[in-house]
Amino acid sequence: MLHFLNDLKLRQKFYLLFIVGVLIPMIVTDWMIVRNIIRSSEVSLQNAMEKCANDVEYRLRERLEYPVTIAYNLYKSQVMEDYLNKIYESPADYYRAFYRMKSSYLFDSNIGIEGGKLSIYADNPSIIDGSGFYRLDRESEWYKSFEDEQRQGTFRFVYEPASLTDPSEIRKAVLFMRMDMGMFKGCEKLMRMELDYTGLAGEMEDIEWVTQGQDFYLCSGRTIVMSGKGSAEKSLPYTTLEKQQKGTYQKNIQLYGQDFSILVPPGDGGRLRFFPLDSTLFFFLLLVNITLPLVMMRMIEISVNRRIRKLEKSFENQTEEELQPITRIEGADEISGLMRSYNRMAMRINELIMTVYKDKLRVQEISIARQNAELLALHSQINPHFLFNALESIRMHSLLRGETETAEMVGKLAVLERIYVNWGDDAVSVHKEMEFVEAYLLLQKYRFGDRLNYEISMDPDCENFGIPKLTIVSFVENACVHGVEQKASPGWIFIRAYKQQGWARIEIEDTGEGLSEEEVRELNEKIKNVTIESMKNKKHVGMMNAYLRLKTMTKGRVEFEFSSEQGVGSVVRIGIPPEERS
Repeated sequence: MLHFLNDLKLRQKFYLLFIVGVLIPMIVTDWMIVRNIIRSSEVSLQNAMEKCANDVEYRLRERLEYPVTIAYNLYKSQVMEDYLNKIYESPADYYRAFYRMKSSYLFDSNIGIEGGKLSIYADNPSIIDGSGFYRLDRESEWYKSFEDEQRQGTFRFVYEPASLTDPSEIRKAVLFMRMDMGMFKGCEKLMRMELDYTGLAGEMEDIEWVTQGQDFYLCSGRTIVMSGKGSAEKSLPYTTLEKQQKGTYQKNIQLYGQDFSILVPPGDGGRLRFFPLDSTLFFFLLLVNITLPLVMMRMIEISVNRRIRKLEKSFENQTEEELQPITRIEGADEISGLMRSYNRMAMRINELIMTVYKDKLRVQEISIARQNAELLALHSQINPHFLFNALESIRMHSLLRGETETAEMVGKLAVLERIYVNWGDDAVSVHKEMEFVEAYLLLQKYRFGDRLNYEISMDPDCENFGIPKLTIVSFVENACVHGVEQKASPGWIFIRAYKQQGWARIEIEDTGEGLSEEEVRELNEKIKNVTIESMKNKKHVGMMNAYLRLKTMTKGRVEFEFSSEQGVGSVVRIGIPPEERS
């Protein structure tokens, strides 16, 4: 893990820290908090739906309690029992008995039932229909459905004609009860109590769940007999519950022998209605939790990165002479302390540099003296080399021609000797060196005749560049002796001097015999690693001598390249830096 972190950039470390140390823990904790809040909202929603169902049940039972109490009191009455069982001989006898019963019992078909109606049916043919008492019709639909259930009493919601005179059907809430409890005898008697459906449904609209815009359903089987919204529409037929909404709370109850279920759906928004935070606020807080750490992390990264790069740049911009201190240090943290420590180190090192500077100068003086001695040794080594070659040329020419031309050759040799013997200053201009090269080639032309041809071209811009004496001519000599001389057919030597990107470029090219790839590789290796000791008893002494002197004069900055192809020729390329001017 440490190796992995060491390979990361500082910005990547910050982002990794943010993801692992902030973002992931924040997501986990926020998820746990939101999960707990959602669970709490689910419990709140469940409690609210349960409370709604309990309120519906309570109001139904409360509304039925008083009418049922009246009904029980009526069918327990001995007076009512005698009145219903007696067979009357005439309508007049029935009406007299009815008024006696009414005056003694204070009976009214609407007694105590707000908006409702009480009807009593008896299987007594002498009873005259009206005023709340009716003959029992065993063929009526309501009787057949009640008889099929074989119950003492039942409460149901029906959709039937409004009255005997009004055939339009409406919703009704009806309580049926038998009036034979085993202690009375006589004809079959039933009590039918119609409640005010509109008033009952209106009370349900006051339930808190409904006032919040939600709904509930009171169902008998799959039939919706009442709901919180629009339940007071008496003229509409009952509908069937087709699909139950997910998360609906259901409570099963029994009202006087009849099974009902109260369904409370979660409604629009579901549990989100109980979520304590607004969704916009929640996402705003989430955005703030991510943005603020990112911004702060970015500011810290800039603060750290900028100063580290400033310290890094201070190291990169150092010269060989001294260390550059950091001019402006910001802050007071560990990085600022490191920058101040660097400044103290730079000051101390600069002091040490100044302390040893004189010693360094003395060492350089010794080195220069040693280099001068080496140059003198090179001079003493190269002088006989050129002199013997020149004299040999004169000797050969004297044998082949008359004495007239000998004087001219000796004159050219004098030019060479005048340059050679003047060692007061080893450096000469490229222009002067080219004059020496031309004199040398004229001598060689006398020697080789038509076998040697040459061409010298020089850019005026590079005439004043300084080079050591006898360097170019050393490479020209190598081209003559090891190139053209080894070839039976005529050969050419080209000397070119030109300026390129501020440097003086010198090329010596011959069309001589050339060298093999292995010989070229070995010669380049010897030249690049040449020393005075290594030149003893070695071939190509002139080339290695010239390169060593060029390297010494230019402090190692000279560019040198030797290439050759067997049977084609050789090329020497030299690059002199711009500072080397005579």
